[in-house]
Amino acid sequence: MTNAVHEKGTRNHQLTEAQKESNREKSKTRARVEHVFGFMTNTMNAMYIRTIGYARAEAKIGLSNLTYNMMRCVQLNKKVYNVFLWDNYAQ
Repeated sequence: MTNAVHEKGTRNHQLTEAQKESNREKSKTRARVEHVFGFMTNTMNAMYIRTIGYARAEAKIGLSNLTYNMMRCVQLNKKVYNVFLWDNYAQ
């Protein structure tokens, strides 16, 4: 397990380039994860698991993740399709 806490500089002790790069890498991962949880919380209302039993909770989480992945796939395909249409229109 790696440290996922950002390094913090002070006025008298600035961050080194290695620390800045480490923070940048952590931010990339954090941003991707936070966007997924934000979408699932706000749009899908999937953060509330009101089931009885561990197996049903696992199933609900799995189905929520599958739904998110399908919605993301549709969103990405729309972007690719729009770019494809725009390229054909420009020619």
